[in-house]
Amino acid sequence: MVQNKPNGKTADTDHRHADPVTDAALDWFVRLLDPPTDPATLAAYQAWRESDPRHARAFDRLTEIGGMAELHSATLAHRSVPAVPVPVPMSAPVPMTVPVRPAPRPTRRAWVGALAASVLLAMVGTHLYPDLKTRWNADHRTNTGERRDVALPDGSRLLLDSDSAVTVAFDGAERRVTLLRGQAWFDVVRDTARPFRVTAGFSVVEVTGTAFSVRSDDQEDSVFLERGRVTVRRPDDPGRAMALTPGDRLTATALGLTLQPRPNPAEILSWREGRYAFHNESLTAVVATLRRYHPAPILLLDDRIAAERVSGNYRLDDPVGALAALADMVGARMTVLPGGIAILR
Repeated sequence: MVQNKPNGKTADTDHRHADPVTDAALDWFVRLLDPPTDPATLAAYQAWRESDPRHARAFDRLTEIGGMAELHSATLAHRSVPAVPVPVPMSAPVPMTVPVRPAPRPTRRAWVGALAASVLLAMVGTHLYPDLKTRWNADHRTNTGERRDVALPDGSRLLLDSDSAVTVAFDGAERRVTLLRGQAWFDVVRDTARPFRVTAGFSVVEVTGTAFSVRSDDQEDSVFLERGRVTVRRPDDPGRAMALTPGDRLTATALGLTLQPRPNPAEILSWREGRYAFHNESLTAVVATLRRYHPAPILLLDDRIAAERVSGNYRLDDPVGALAALADMVGARMTVLPGGIAILR
C-alpha cells in the first residue's frame, strides 16, 4: 500500500548525505548519468553549479573519482577554449606528425567501480574506529545479516539482531547487560533477589523476570515489552522511572522518556523470525531499518519517494530484493553499484 502526504515532502534528513553540498552533488551526478539530458535539466544543473563555488568543487570531485572527464563536457562544466596556433619559423625543420590514438574513454563499469571504492573507503575512515572499539569491548556481537541466540549465565536467553553487540556482567548482587549497539530480545529468568538490568544509550531497563526487546542507535532507544513488567529510566535520572505493561513501547532520547502508540507485536518482533513486517511506514523509516541488514550504503535521493507510506513483509536476508520491491511500489528507479551500494531515486 502506498499513501502520499499532502505536500509530497518530508522533513527527514537521516537518509541524506551528512554534507548537504556533497548530497546535492551526488544527486546531480546520478541524474546526469543517463543521456540524453534535456536542455532544461542542463540549465538547472548549470545554475546550481554557478550559485556556489563549493557546488562545482563537489561535483568535479565526483567526476574525478569516477574518471568521468567527459561528464564535464556533457554538463557544460568546462567550456573548451580554442587553441592559438603557434607560427613555425621557415628555417625550422617541419616536425613529422605521428598519429596518436586517443586514450580509451573509461567504461561505465570502470567509473562505477571507482566511485563504489571511494564510497567504501570513506565508510572505513568514518566508522572503523567506533567499530573496532565495539569489537574490543563486546562479549557477544553479530555481523551484518547475522542473528545469534545466547544463553546467559543465569539461564536467561538473549537473542542478538543483525550488527549488534552487548557486554555481560553477572555477580551475586545483580545481572547486568549493556547494549552497545543494535537490537536484542531478552527472555529473563525470574530472580527477585537479583534484578536484571539492561543499559543502552539513553535508558536503563530493570526487570526481575519478563520478555522484552531493546533497540539502540545514535538518536534513541526503543523498548518493547512482550510480557511481564519492566521499569525504564534515564541513566542520569534514576529517581524518575516509567513502568510498562505488556504491549507497551517506549522511546528514550536525550530529552527524556516517551510512551509511544502500541505497535503490532507480530510486526515489531518479526526480526526474530528473520523477517521485516511493517504497516503504513514512511519509505525513509523502512530504508533506515534495511540499512542495518545490508553491508553497503543505501542512498535515498528523492524527498518525494522518501515521504511515501508503504506496507510489507520481507525477508531480512535479502535486503536488496526488498528494496527493489519497494522501489517498484513507489515508482522509483533503483541502481546497484559494485560493492552493493544501492541508490533509489
